[in-house]
Amino acid sequence: MSTLVFGVREFQAKLGTALRAVARGARVTVTSRGKPVAVLSRPDASDAALTDLDRYFLRLAAEGRVRLGSGKPIPAFTPPKTRIPGVAAQVLRDRR
Repeated sequence: MSTLVFGVREFQAKLGTALRAVARGARVTVTSRGKPVAVLSRPDASDAALTDLDRYFLRLAAEGRVRLGSGKPIPAFTPPKTRIPGVAAQVLRDRR
């Protein structure tokens, strides 16, 4: 796999060339004042399978704003047991 290096201005001018090289499998490094600031490469097969919503939740999880589930289904709701007969039945009737 080859690596191409472009300065920022050269990258802007040759964007089409850089994208075609990436499509062929090359990696493109963009530099600003000689220091790498970005690397372009083809997406992994696992990245291509993700939807925008999946990427959004993965980003939120990486930021610590949400915690992803374990993949287990949520158990069905069971009404609490009460000492007063008929209360749970009344609550269930009210929900319908």
